[in-house]
Amino acid sequence: MSNLISYLNTKRHGFIILAIMALGISLISLISGPFDLLSTPSDFTGSLLTYLTYSAGSQGFLITLAILMLGLLLASTDKKQFIKVGIGFGVLLVLCFAGKTGLKHLTQSPRPYTEALVQLKLIDTPQQFYSYAESTQDTLVQTAAEYVSHYRIGHWLHETDYSFPSGHTVFVAACLVFFGGLALSQKRYAVTGILLVWALGVAYSRLWLGMHRPEDLFGSMAFVALLYLLIPIPKYR
Repeated sequence: MSNLISYLNTKRHGFIILAIMALGISLISLISGPFDLLSTPSDFTGSLLTYLTYSAGSQGFLITLAILMLGLLLASTDKKQFIKVGIGFGVLLVLCFAGKTGLKHLTQSPRPYTEALVQLKLIDTPQQFYSYAESTQDTLVQTAAEYVSHYRIGHWLHETDYSFPSGHTVFVAACLVFFGGLALSQKRYAVTGILLVWALGVAYSRLWLGMHRPEDLFGSMAFVALLYLLIPIPKYR
């Protein structure tokens, strides 16, 4: 029992910051949602949220990861320990991405933007969108471009898979629970705050773009929390 308590104690900072993120998303959902996906945003809002989502997507997650790992390396006094911890985080990230893909196929939850396509009378139900071939899906989304901001429509075109869980949120939650938890344990509150604001910004962008619902984000964080609990990562000082 003492070993279990000791093990859980090494994870507490990661869970604390993940809980703060969950609280933040709850407040965002209550205050801002639901979003009108047919509204016209300002260029500033559209550009800011696009780049935020890019930072955790295929366009920029490697850059984000490189920056975080470089910061960890520069702060490290033990390079061997850095390698061990880096491998542990790598295992966490790989399992997160693999599990995310499997869960999408298992749950088959339509993305929120399919409800906008129903509103535009392009399809009858959100589920109908996924019965079409990819070329037909692209045609439907392109037809909606007349009524939808280009900031949103580009993401709709490139992400026609299922909604649950959110891959972007899985990535930011994994980074937050690891790097944010580490920063919090070392009382580096400025770094912790920056990471938390970034994570919440990415989460907000996914809701605003019409790519996910709040439950997708909460499910993503719960999935990351479970893997983080199960995967032993060497303690880093």
